[in-house]
Amino acid sequence: MKYLLDTSVWYRGLVHPETISNKLQKILADSEEAFGISDISLWEIGKKNQLGKLHLGMDLSVWLETACSINVTILPMTPKVISATMKLLDLPTRDPADEIILGTAQVHNLTLLTLDRALKDYPFAKVEYFRPSNVKK
Repeated sequence: MKYLLDTSVWYRGLVHPETISNKLQKILADSEEAFGISDISLWEIGKKNQLGKLHLGMDLSVWLETACSINVTILPMTPKVISATMKLLDLPTRDPADEIILGTAQVHNLTLLTLDRALKDYPFAKVEYFRPSNVKK
């Protein structure tokens, strides 16, 4: 495993692949590749669905079970991840989920695939930024 998907990449790659670049679609479509996701991403999807900001088209538990079964490994928030997260320098965001995702990428030595422009040039973790295409509303 060499990539960690941020929540938006994971969700859009499954539900709205037309909103991500062709290069990112090709990476995600590689059946030989396994991807990591931080367990905080499951919570983010659930919370956005609960608040009506994200419509899954099915029950949350069914969506999560399905989405987690497609060459994805859920990486837990461990003491090591939290310790690494607390040591991250000059964070470009105040979103705790982004911090945990960055810490997870760092601990597992994975490249974070993200659509979040704020993380684009973050120097203390491996980050690959992809500009969103045809952003869904």
